Amino acid sequence: MKNLKLMLGLAVVSVMLLGCDKKNDDNTIVQTPTCGVGQYYSNGGCYNQGGYTGPALTNFTTGFYADNYSGTSQIRVVNSAKMKELFKYGMGVCDRAANNYGQANCDSYISGSMDIIIQFPMTGSAVSSNSLLATFIAQPRYNSYFNYQAQLPSGWGVLGAAIGWATGIYLPDPQYYTGATRNPLQLQMVVSAINNSAGFEARGYGDYWTGLNTTVLAIQVPQGKVESSSFNFNLQVQGTTAAQGTMSRCRTINCGL
Repeated sequence: MKNLKLMLGLAVVSVMLLGCDKKNDDNTIVQTPTCGVGQYYSNGGCYNQGGYTGPALTNFTTGFYADNYSGTSQIRVVNSAKMKELFKYGMGVCDRAANNYGQANCDSYISGSMDIIIQFPMTGSAVSSNSLLATFIAQPRYNSYFNYQAQLPSGWGVLGAAIGWATGIYLPDPQYYTGATRNPLQLQMVVSAINNSAGFEARGYGDYWTGLNTTVLAIQVPQGKVESSSFNFNLQVQGTTAAQGTMSRCRTINCGL
């Protein structure tokens, strides 16, 4: 499994631009964040782009992982449109401008590599199954010979840039998405039993600073428990299954994060 790392934001070929909103209201329980806004959890601590910021409020121990490259687990996209919503509006890694090419395009993430890790917290000396921390890591398709990315503004964005050069007043491009970039994306989710307690479902909103901040993301495990060695899962965005696969129990401390 790849080590956890923050991905650099994509270069933007436009000027100050207006964010687009992608919000859908659903009801779910809000969890107290383990780490502050803009930080991520790793091995009992909280980190940002500058490094370690302090200890986490919760320690997540037992975990499971899925990826689409190691061969020891599995993720397969079953709804490309919904996965692109997660990549663009939930993680902010692609399709931010009006026109996106190469690794700036969400198609490169659909065919790229992805990790989904879930970790359960400790309550006293026991593992709690009432909540979990879900970590999503996405990387675009990589070619060992040649890679590129480019983003171009819309016609209104070009006009706004031209007006800015002439007057000093820059008009935003209405087609540019300015939500936060979260890669890794970490969400604390509430867990409940499903399928007559044979499995469980974890639900939570997208990150507050992204376009999915009022959209429910869910990880469904029809049959499986914290004690299992592996189980099948469904990843849902707004109630629609975007990806499916098989999670395996982590064999490394903190699931290698």
